[in-house]
Amino acid sequence: MSFELHEDEGGMKKGAKYEAFAKRADGTMAALALVFLVVWSARIAFRDELPSSVRATLLTIQSVVWLIFIVDLVIRVALHERRWRFLLTHPLDVIAVLIPAARPLKILSVFTSGTMLASRKGVVKSTQAILIAVLLLLWIASVAMLDAERGHQGAQIVNIGDAVWWALVTVTTVGYGDYAPVTIEGRVVATILMLIGIALIGIVTASVAAWFVSLTQGADEERDNAREEAREEVTRQQLLSRINDLETKLDEIASRGGPGASGLPHLTPKPPTDADPRSS
Repeated sequence: MSFELHEDEGGMKKGAKYEAFAKRADGTMAALALVFLVVWSARIAFRDELPSSVRATLLTIQSVVWLIFIVDLVIRVALHERRWRFLLTHPLDVIAVLIPAARPLKILSVFTSGTMLASRKGVVKSTQAILIAVLLLLWIASVAMLDAERGHQGAQIVNIGDAVWWALVTVTTVGYGDYAPVTIEGRVVATILMLIGIALIGIVTASVAAWFVSLTQGADEERDNAREEAREEVTRQQLLSRINDLETKLDEIASRGGPGASGLPHLTPKPPTDADPRSS
């Protein structure tokens, strides 16, 4: 699973201006999305413990960050070469701006852009991406459910611990039923989380299967490499042994007086001398 920013996205060009703006703004937007998630979560999860002035400050920070989200989206749409196509291919950005309850999802759109979680090679491993996405979704669903349920008559989810437990039970499709939403908003959150849970189970199952396959293939490759190295080592030793034998034979040949380079006696006759009777 790759999260790199390419020039072509969905078969369309972004444009040089868009690329330049995204390169400068993505890091800032990642930080702001994280700030928004923390502030939003603290304001809801610790509503009863926080003074009213602190809650008002947190709400102001949320509003400012949301306005920055709007400005960022408008600039990106204006700079993109295909504006309507951009809106269709970035639903999380649009939903986070238009629907107040969905604003925490902005951190997921930043996550998928690859800026916040880029590795040294520019690619995030699929298992890491799935794990982080699941944790973010669980936390957002937990806080959203607590915000929707707390304070209503007959509500069972009244603290962050109950909300997190409900989210874990729901996303894994276990469904104990010990906690259930009673409001319409809570049931909408539950429906979305159940649908996401079904998709995540399929993704996790496929990832685990791919992991086991990669382990098996890795072990087979290691065994094949070891066998190949052993064969190469035997061949190398055999060649060295033969070269050593040849060198020994050459040394023996060089030490002989009579034979030639081939190890056989000289067949060419020696030139005649004055003492030879045949010369007369």
